[in-house]
Amino acid sequence: MFTVRDIYDLAIRIEENGERFYRQAMGEVSSPRLKKLLQWNADEEVEHREFFKEKKNALRDPQDMEDELAEQMSGFVLRDAVSDHAFSLEEVDFSRIADERELIRKAIGFEEDSITFYEIIGSFITDPVTLEEIENIKAEEKKHITLLEDLLE
Repeated sequence: MFTVRDIYDLAIRIEENGERFYRQAMGEVSSPRLKKLLQWNADEEVEHREFFKEKKNALRDPQDMEDELAEQMSGFVLRDAVSDHAFSLEEVDFSRIADERELIRKAIGFEEDSITFYEIIGSFITDPVTLEEIENIKAEEKKHITLLEDLLE
């Protein structure tokens, strides 16, 4: 059974992966405008990661330690599923991105992939509290997409 903590661990890993790929891309492009956009995306990933860490830490109950091993075991399945993948960003050669609009579209694709992953995880969850938390995470990712889409206009 997946727990809310497991879901937050996944969200944290996804945001870490996104930040890593955006920062890596900064070293591969020469355009100052693209570098600035990549920096913005990386900073957004950091903000999301910190949000998810805060939410996870708020769940911590010191008297809940007896279930810690069971949670860690079920969490291994989820962490292995995410591993070092950053979904669509993993396949992007950032040095070949021609313009800012293409980069924004790639970033939107990454965020959409993250939402899809949360939807897949949600299909295995029966606990209503955990499902609500997944919906909250998806809402954060949708806000990120909205911000990126605003940059396209």
